[in-house]
Amino acid sequence: MYTGGTSEGFNGSMAREVPREFSGRTIRKDQLDRLVKAVEREFPSSSEDRFSITVDGETHREASLGAAILEAGEVTVVDNLIISVRDGDKSFQFEADRGLIKIKAGGGDRHFPSGFCKEVRSILRTRSKLRRALPARMRRIADWCLAAEGVMAIVIILMTTVTAGWVAAALSVFASAALMITWIVRRQYTTRIFLAQDVREPWKRSEKLTLIGMSVPIIVALIVNGPNYLKDDKGPVPPESGSVGQSSDHTDSTASRGAPSALSRDTERSSLAKIKVMPPAGKAGDHFLLTGSGFEAGTDAWVELVAGPGTTLAKIERHLVRVDERGRIEPVTITIGRGVCCAGGTIRVIVEPEGKMAAVEATYKLR
Repeated sequence: MYTGGTSEGFNGSMAREVPREFSGRTIRKDQLDRLVKAVEREFPSSSEDRFSITVDGETHREASLGAAILEAGEVTVVDNLIISVRDGDKSFQFEADRGLIKIKAGGGDRHFPSGFCKEVRSILRTRSKLRRALPARMRRIADWCLAAEGVMAIVIILMTTVTAGWVAAALSVFASAALMITWIVRRQYTTRIFLAQDVREPWKRSEKLTLIGMSVPIIVALIVNGPNYLKDDKGPVPPESGSVGQSSDHTDSTASRGAPSALSRDTERSSLAKIKVMPPAGKAGDHFLLTGSGFEAGTDAWVELVAGPGTTLAKIERHLVRVDERGRIEPVTITIGRGVCCAGGTIRVIVEPEGKMAAVEATYKLR
């Protein structure tokens, strides 16, 4: 396919120039040797210094690749290389930088520009079919994506520290995964030219720091949400003796009673007891009515409000209620603290009766 222009050649002929662009990639030593041999075959007597390598801001130009490497201090891996040769009206230029490889051939017979560009492309070909389908400037696109994802990760980290919840934790994991995938793509589309055999791809200090930084959202999410998870996993904590919260008029006369002891695993379970909260959802500062049935008549029960998924409580709220002679808990008004966070979370309402009956649980949704 002809994509170049034309320029006035020798003897009045029109010489074509054919440019090509490839995405950044790793160029092995054997590929580099084949490229050099192809250039030396087509341009045996070039009038220009053929090879140019830039290391630490200093450019080294020599007539041979070996001489340029020696002049650069015998480096083994570089991220740039320029090959510029001319023989009469025939010319070829190879320019590789960190994220893009450009080649341009011109002059010679009419088959040389496109034919030699095709040969160079076959030398640099990779096994990845996906690379051929993606744009040549993929590394630049990855840089833009990393910048956007970095800002998104910072916002998620701030949100996670303010709002403790598994939604924020999931977003943190997603942000870290997106950063990791984009960073891997960027690394794959970065130019690395091996000037010696058996060379491994180097890890720069900046790349190591970037890799560590990608794990920050997950670490923050675990630190913020881990204690809540452990607290929820342990279930209700029995209150200390005398620590009584607000309750209805039915509980005022019994507020001085001690808290029940913790239930052991072999505690007898009952399938008859049940509780209900109405309304089942509300905002911080609202109240709900608690009712129950199936409990042991004439006993006391502790009502505990425990943080559920997506909710943060300053402390576990406890209320002591009385079970009537029919085994029922008459409507008890319980108020949700104004400092409860956050909308979308749930509060576990746990009723732990005296005796060997099992604790009964319902949930209250925050809006």
